[in-house]
Amino acid sequence: MNKKLLFPGVLLLAILYTAIGGLAYNAGQELEGVVTQQFNDQQLILAEKIADDIRGHFQFLETALATLSRQTVKILPEQPSHDYLHSTHDILKDWHVLSLGIAGNAPDNSLMAPDGSVSSWKDMGIDFPREEFQLWLDSDPDGQVFFSRTFRPDQGPYAGTWIMVMVKPLSRDLEMSFESGNFEGMPPAAFFVVDAMKVSRDYAHGVISGQTGYPWVINEEGYFLYHIEDDFDGRDSFTVRHERNPDISYERINTIVSQRLLAGDEGTDWYISGWHREVYTEMKKLLAFSPVFFTHQEKKRDSHLWSVGVAAPDEEVWGLIQPIVVRQWVVAGLFLVGATLGLFGLYFLSLRWNHVLTRKVEDKTRHLMESREQLREEKEKVEQSMQKLKDTQQRLVQSERFAAIGEAASHMSHEIKNPLMLMAGFAGQVRRRLSEDSPEAEKLDIIVNEAKRLEKMLVEVRDFTRPHKLSIKPCQPNDLIAETVKIFQDSLESSGIVCSQELSTDLTQVNMDPDQVKQVLVNLIKNAVEVMPEGGTLGISSKRQNQWVVVSVQDSGPGIPAEKLKNIFSPFYTTKDKGTGLGLAVSYRIIQDHGGDIFVDSQEGHGARFTIYLPLEEANL
Repeated sequence: MNKKLLFPGVLLLAILYTAIGGLAYNAGQELEGVVTQQFNDQQLILAEKIADDIRGHFQFLETALATLSRQTVKILPEQPSHDYLHSTHDILKDWHVLSLGIAGNAPDNSLMAPDGSVSSWKDMGIDFPREEFQLWLDSDPDGQVFFSRTFRPDQGPYAGTWIMVMVKPLSRDLEMSFESGNFEGMPPAAFFVVDAMKVSRDYAHGVISGQTGYPWVINEEGYFLYHIEDDFDGRDSFTVRHERNPDISYERINTIVSQRLLAGDEGTDWYISGWHREVYTEMKKLLAFSPVFFTHQEKKRDSHLWSVGVAAPDEEVWGLIQPIVVRQWVVAGLFLVGATLGLFGLYFLSLRWNHVLTRKVEDKTRHLMESREQLREEKEKVEQSMQKLKDTQQRLVQSERFAAIGEAASHMSHEIKNPLMLMAGFAGQVRRRLSEDSPEAEKLDIIVNEAKRLEKMLVEVRDFTRPHKLSIKPCQPNDLIAETVKIFQDSLESSGIVCSQELSTDLTQVNMDPDQVKQVLVNLIKNAVEVMPEGGTLGISSKRQNQWVVVSVQDSGPGIPAEKLKNIFSPFYTTKDKGTGLGLAVSYRIIQDHGGDIFVDSQEGHGARFTIYLPLEEANL
């Protein structure tokens, strides 16, 4: 296919894609709008059902209160017995009647209830809404029941519980009045104290809209009587949402509640929320609401009402229409794919040979790159092998040097020791025959002391050259370090040296000769102390590194010159005025006998660090 025709073909496909995509998108939006309205209508049915159930609950209580009122009138002027009230309460307590009784018909009490200990509204912690009741009486509500607004007592048996008081006057013909209390001057009446929150929970709890939607109930002031979030119950709906997620503006839902729900409206709407169940994020929710009226003045702003709301995320609507939308896009996609394949089929055939050639070139290039990478890896392996060979050769040369020096030192030690002991013995005999003030006595003392020093040196040489058999047993490296540091505690304090230890806690016991390894630590710490006569810092650390236990001893002394580092472990090589040069050589041999290694790292003027490597696999022998 001519490449000049490619651009017009692509442009034609783009226009076709845009047109079909736009039509499909508009159809999806219209479908979503229809399904959203249907979903909200279903929520409204749920809200109306809950509201009707709550209204039915209170209608039953109205009937029960009217029955109590009539029965009370029949037995007046006798006082209704507490047994009668108690039996009535047993019947109604499952309907969440907390208390009931007759107000204003007792000679000595202003209130009667099943519990004989309750004789007034004050006993129940209730401040009866006298003004609200009086206004209701003035409206001449013949045969009706007074419903108080929901309120929450601060004290008494119902403290903290949202309750409602239902009152039914007994009769206007009864010339009785209360002798005290808030009902003074008013006709006697039967009353119920109802748990508003439990009534709401009975009919709202367990109701689910869609997949995760839920209902809630608010009173006439906007306080939640029921919410799926337990900590919302009894809280002000205008503020509690903000406390849950203050990053979201709740102006819309607050406006809906104040201007529609609390006005007794019924309908649907939407709002922005900051969470849903366990998900905390900004989301759009669909809302349906229906009122619960408690007076016969329904649809009036001053009517006493509750409102039921049912809310669910609008994403659940997408879950309902998703299969339809998917099928719609699949059909459109199949059409577009067919058109695309028809247009580009010939073009792809024309480029087939070019693609084949490109793949071959890429394969060859990849093979060359792989070969180059393999060559680089092999080069690194050779370099590593060469380095290991150099290290092994260096150790072999050093071992041969140690062996030769050791053999010579052993022979010299044997040849020198006997004459030296004779000389020291003869000098001692002569010294004992001289007086203390003899000038020759001081010279003989020098001969004896120097002979002892040389003998000590010969013992060190003998110990260095004599083969040692390791006494292997399990040992904790950190314990060995602690014991060695304790030996030098006085020296460290007198020299003004601060010792810091960083010992790993995950080290296990290692099979070693503790006396030999301790000798190595003694040599290293002793050398560190000697190079810091004016004080300094001594650092000792231990850790696990792969299959090794690594112990480091670091000082802040003058350091070791670079030209001396290569001979630092050689026998008889020393940087001290009176040293024998065998301490580090013996330490090197001990670590080598354990299958480990020892290294030194130093810069002149920046101290020195000696690092010991002991194999961990030895601990499993």
